[in-house]
Amino acid sequence: MLKRYAVKLYYDGKNFYGFQLQKDRRTVAGEIFSAFVRSKLIVKPENAFFQAASRTDRGVSALGQTIAFNTEEKFSLKRINAFLPPDMYAWAWIEVPLNFNPRREAEERTYVYVYPYRGENLEKMRKAAKILKENLVFGSYMGADGKVYPRTLKDLSLTLTGECILFSFTSKSFVRGLVRKLTNLLLKVGREEFSLNQLNQNLNYENLKQKIPPAPAENLLLLEVKYGFKFNVDENSKKKLLDKFRGDLCLAQLKNICLRKLASI
Repeated sequence: MLKRYAVKLYYDGKNFYGFQLQKDRRTVAGEIFSAFVRSKLIVKPENAFFQAASRTDRGVSALGQTIAFNTEEKFSLKRINAFLPPDMYAWAWIEVPLNFNPRREAEERTYVYVYPYRGENLEKMRKAAKILKENLVFGSYMGADGKVYPRTLKDLSLTLTGECILFSFTSKSFVRGLVRKLTNLLLKVGREEFSLNQLNQNLNYENLKQKIPPAPAENLLLLEVKYGFKFNVDENSKKKLLDKFRGDLCLAQLKNICLRKLASI
């Protein structure tokens, strides 16, 4: 019997040329299709009605990327993970209706961006974040009721965590490049390269995006995509991912020790 499944994916974006399929390029979708075919979960990818919540750009990582596909084969995350490369992992799943669309049915998405703190004025940056959250409109979307709604930020915050500034952006959906452009804008405000007055005069995103280049993609993560249902978390997959992240943190701690040593000399 044909069934449709939604799956949560982690991947390290720096190793990929973006999400979408590209000829002779390593992409997230390319690795997924390869795993599907090799595991025989899907015989013909073109018949799987494959969709994703977000088409992340080259260099962007994800923990909460959500894909959906159809299959007549017996489903298991173990079956998928056995054929995924080490920098990708499926960790949660749920059976969904055959017409489920992970992009359109997402209730909200959260991206986080991490940038090394270099003395930026955090107070001014927080004021700018408040202005953007309350005033910025970047397009529109059609709701389930058929009405058109403005696309705005549900949340925008920044926190100093150790040696880094952590930016968090939440919205129902984002236009391409928005998070990286807003991150760079906030950094420019913090360096006093872009004033709060200038920001108030440029709250039209079409004007704003022409003036602000995007921040680097490698520091951006799609943290979460929320839906009106709860996914089944595979505990074995979760444990393996946690072990990986703990190992990465230990290696990062060595760099932090080097940073503090050099800074003290």
